[in-house]
Amino acid sequence: MYFLVFASGAVSAENRWVTDEFEVMMRSGKSTKQSIVRQLRSGTRVEVLETDAEAGYSRVQLPSGTQGWVLTRYLRSAPTARLRLPEVESRLERSQARQAELRAELDELKDTRQSLDRQVAELQSQNSSLQGQLDRITQLSADTIQIDQQNAQLKQRLAEAQQQVDTLEIENGQLAGRANQQWFLIGGGVLTFGLLMGLILPRISWRKKSSWSDF
Repeated sequence: MYFLVFASGAVSAENRWVTDEFEVMMRSGKSTKQSIVRQLRSGTRVEVLETDAEAGYSRVQLPSGTQGWVLTRYLRSAPTARLRLPEVESRLERSQARQAELRAELDELKDTRQSLDRQVAELQSQNSSLQGQLDRITQLSADTIQIDQQNAQLKQRLAEAQQQVDTLEIENGQLAGRANQQWFLIGGGVLTFGLLMGLILPRISWRKKSSWSDF
């Protein structure tokens, strides 16, 4: 951007846009009495070559190269709303499209979260069930250990009882043998006594008879 200062005003080369209020007349000079060179429609881009602050006019050049004077107050330093509207609409459409994409992503994330929540709930339920099974197995293991200990004790007691039974059987056998011997001795004694009595009684009877015969 270049600025040249003259006695009648300042000369600059910068873009301006015709106001969107109405059409602006570009004249051959700095007065409404000058002839109209071109009617500039709203939003026309012009290049400011010179500005006369006292007269209120600016010398401008169109993209085609045509030059002329227009009232400075009808020039804007930014594009008019009519020119910005398509860009704004385009940005709005892009924003709405992006918003729709974000909503879709948000819905997808919500669905994913709900799915994860269900999975977490299922895993917690499975964990609770497995914990219950583990507690049951632990209890059964404790019971099994206790049963094994009781079985070992019972086996030991059974072995001791069997040993006592074996000992009693041996003692019973010994007693039975002794009883047989005693009965054998008793039987022998009885038989001997019977034999002796068989020998003695006849003599006693004979002696008595002999004694009676003497009378």
